[in-house]
Formats: sequence, C-alpha cells, structure tokens
Amino acid sequence: MLSQLVLSITDSETTSNISLFTGSDEMLRVAKDGFYVRGVRVNQDAQEAEKVYNAFHQWLTWATLNRTY
Repeated sequence: MLSQLVLSITDSETTSNISLFTGSDEMLRVAKDGFYVRGVRVNQDAQEAEKVYNAFHQWLTWATLNRTY
C-alpha cells in the first residue's frame, strides 16, 4: 500500500517551511516571508487571516476524508 504525504516540515539552513499537501498538490505553505495558498503568496491585508484559515480548513477536511488509518 502506498502512503500519501500529507504533512511536510522542511528545516534546513537556507529555508524553514511547513507545507500541507492534498495528494501531490501543495495547499498551504508557511514560510519565513509569508503564507502561500496553492503556491501563491497571500498579501498581508485585512483578509490574510481568513484566506489562510480557509486554506487550512480545506486541507484538514481533505486529510480527514482521505486518511487510511
């Protein structure tokens, strides 16, 4: 059985990111320079928290529906 990568935490000297994937697609990335939803950087404005929350909620729903344990 192939296991799907759902959560990836990368920590190295040049980058420190947390990436949440749906299958092979990156849904949300937390990086030193900001948040990325589906590969697009989220602007820091009044809707930033809502956009990041919605992306996290979608990822969490996907991960829950697709878990194999």
